[in-house]
Amino acid sequence: MALGAGADLIIRIATKGADLASAQMKKLGATSGTTGKHLGKLGKITAGVTAVGFIALAKGVTEAVQAFTEFDSKMTQSLAIMNTTVQEQEAMVRAAQEVASTTTISANQSAEAFFFLASAGLDAEQSINALPQVAKFAQAGMFDMATATDLATDAQSALGLTVQDAQQNMQNLTRVTDVLVKANTLANASVQQFSEALTTKAGAALKVVNKDIEEGVAVLAVFADRGVKGAEAGDKLNQVLRDIPRATAKNS
Repeated sequence: MALGAGADLIIRIATKGADLASAQMKKLGATSGTTGKHLGKLGKITAGVTAVGFIALAKGVTEAVQAFTEFDSKMTQSLAIMNTTVQEQEAMVRAAQEVASTTTISANQSAEAFFFLASAGLDAEQSINALPQVAKFAQAGMFDMATATDLATDAQSALGLTVQDAQQNMQNLTRVTDVLVKANTLANASVQQFSEALTTKAGAALKVVNKDIEEGVAVLAVFADRGVKGAEAGDKLNQVLRDIPRATAKNS
C-alpha cells in the first residue's frame, strides 16, 4: 500500500509541476509578442515531457522496489532454515546476484534455490559453491532452479557423493550434473528422466556394488534407447545389479 501511495504522490507532483510549467510559459508568451507565442508552445511541450519523465521515473522506482522486496523475501525464507553468519549471508546475496548476471537465471530464483540446497543438507559454504553449477544445470536441462536443485542433489545423495568438504562436494555435484547432461545428448531420454532413474533405486544400487555414476548412467542410456526410462529404468537397473550376484552364487 505504501509503495502505491508513493507512486501516486510522484505522479501528482509531476502533473502539478507540468501544470505550473505550462502556466508560466503561457504567461511569458502573452507578454512577449511573437517570441512569446513560440515560448508558449515550447512550454506545453516541456510540460508534457516533464510529466512523462516523472511518471516513467515513478514506474521505474516502483518496479525496482518490488524486485528488491521479492528478492529479500526469498533470501529470508532460505536463511530461515540455515545456520549462517552475517558474512555468509552477504556472500549468499553476492552469489545469487552473480548467477543472475552471468546466466538466464534470475536473482530471485537463485535466492529461492538456497532453500532447496539447505533442504538437501548443504550448509552455507556448500550452497554458495553449488549454486553456479545448479544454475548451469537448470539452463542445460531447461527447467527451473527448484527442479534443478532437487534433481541434482537427490541424484548426488543417492550415489553417496554428498560430502562435508565444500570444494569436494562441488566437484562431486559438477560430476553428477555433467554426466546427466551428457547422457541426455547421447540417448533418447531427458536429464530429468536420468535423474529420476538414479533416485529410484539405481543410485543406491550402484553405490552398493561400488559402480560409478558414469558406468551406471551408460546402462541407463541403453535402457532409454529401448524405451525404458525414468523411475522404471532405475528399478530395472536395481534388479539387474541385485540379481546378477545371486545368479552367480547359485551357478558358480
